[in-house]
Amino acid sequence: MNRKLTPSISRVLGRAVAVTLGLSAVAVGWHQIGWVTPEGVAHAQYPSGSGGSGGSGGDMPSGFDPEAMAEGPDAPLSCAPIPPGGFAGVTNDRFYFLSEVGGCENLPCFLASVPGTVHANATLVIDELCVLDGPIRIPSRFTLAGVGPGGEGMLVFQDLPDNMPAISVEEAVGVGGISEIVIRDLGIFGDDNGAWSAGINVSGANLITLDRVRVSGFSVGLFGQDAYSVRVSDSTFYANAFNVMIYNNANHWRVRDSALSLATFYSVKVFGPSDGVRPGNNDHLFSGNRFEGSLMGAMMLGSVGTMLMNNRFESNGLNGVRILPSASDTRVVGNLFSTDTVHDSSASTKCGFNIGLPTGDCPGD
Repeated sequence: MNRKLTPSISRVLGRAVAVTLGLSAVAVGWHQIGWVTPEGVAHAQYPSGSGGSGGSGGDMPSGFDPEAMAEGPDAPLSCAPIPPGGFAGVTNDRFYFLSEVGGCENLPCFLASVPGTVHANATLVIDELCVLDGPIRIPSRFTLAGVGPGGEGMLVFQDLPDNMPAISVEEAVGVGGISEIVIRDLGIFGDDNGAWSAGINVSGANLITLDRVRVSGFSVGLFGQDAYSVRVSDSTFYANAFNVMIYNNANHWRVRDSALSLATFYSVKVFGPSDGVRPGNNDHLFSGNRFEGSLMGAMMLGSVGTMLMNNRFESNGLNGVRILPSASDTRVVGNLFSTDTVHDSSASTKCGFNIGLPTGDCPGD
């Protein structure tokens, strides 16, 4: 429902992206300047003594259930069907605007009903501020677009329950099934209501493209399990509890030329056997990104073949990059470590050509 923004949502949209210098400055900025704590943090605390360079990858916030997060929303909505000839007034059935198909109040039902209609396999442009009380699911071979990540068209989600994604995508069905979903040029915001929810959940899908999106105010900005070939570029994930979380059985994620900052815990968490989940994640690339100002650290890595190339790391809490014992064949190459370090507990990490990394923190430097 489109309505006047609540004060909580207004704070999310107006939250400044600032980078403080050093862990003490981060803590002071977080608690004394009055930033809004990201969603999920109100009732989720790290176990006593966790979060440093030691310990296991199980140092996760209490109350967080990634298995439930991966399930996504319940059964599809019960909605009136789209008219056989489509909505009147739509001038192009393959590229149209939210205001032409019923506006914000009709968005969840429109997306649930559009497959198989004249409006399917198309691009829908969010051309208005849209405040929603529940989740939406994007069908396969569909593009959800905005008018620019800082433009007037944006999605704001409020009062989502625990483990509910704001946006989920249709799963790939059958052998060779593909999703082929694009989200671009769009701002996506949560309302800091204290629930464990995800901004975008790509679980079960493949060939997902996120381009020039801005995601903030959730416990997890981008979440995925059983998700393959997820591509993120030129996007901003900030002030989520975790900005990106690759949970299990996912491969070939590519995150390029994006800003991942101000996470309450780790900006990026890639699960592996050290976290107590079955092995399965492999082949993830983070290239040309900025990791700045996250409270616990920039990255926690536990899987196979994660590659960090040409990124900038600055003022990321206790850990910088934390490589767990279960991580294998991690590559840390050509990055700029302005203030951060690498805490490596793996026997197979290889590093080289990094700038500013203190000697001994990463084999090969």
